[in-house]
Amino acid sequence: MAVIGARPATGIGIFGRRPRVRPRPQTRPRPRSGAGRRRREMTSVTGLLLVIAAAAGLSLFYLSQSAHVAATGYRIADLQAQVAELQAEQQQLIYRISEARSPAVIERRARARLGLVTIPGEAIAFAPTPDADDGLAADPRDVTATSTNASRQ
Repeated sequence: MAVIGARPATGIGIFGRRPRVRPRPQTRPRPRSGAGRRRREMTSVTGLLLVIAAAAGLSLFYLSQSAHVAATGYRIADLQAQVAELQAEQQQLIYRISEARSPAVIERRARARLGLVTIPGEAIAFAPTPDADDGLAADPRDVTATSTNASRQ
C-alpha cells in the first residue's frame, strides 16, 4: 500500500537510503557568560580605535602633503620672479652694450677720456708703397693714380 506524499524507503540505484532530516526545534539562545560580552565589547572598541587611528594617520598624511605642495608652489613663484628679474637685467645689459658700441658714444668717450680730436682729411698722408707695375707710390684713395702712373712711363 502506498501513501500519498511518502518517500520511498530505499534510494534509487547506488545512493542507498537517505537519512531523514528532522527540523530542529526553535529554542531561545542561552545567555552567555559575561566574558563573551566583554570580548565583543573589547573588539568593537578596539576596532573603533583602529578606525579612528587610521583616519587620524590619513589626515596627517594629507595635511603634510598639502603643506609640501603649498611650499613647492611658493618656491616656484619665487623662482619665476627671480627669472623675470634676471631677464630684465639681461635686457638692460644688452641695451648698455649696444649703446657703448655706437660710434657717437665711442667718439665722445675718446674726446673726453683720452683727449683725442678729429683730424681733417687733408692732414692724412700715406706712406709710399712700391707699386707692382712701376715702383711708384699710389694713394689708395685715388683711383686715378694708377692710371696716371701708367701713363708716365
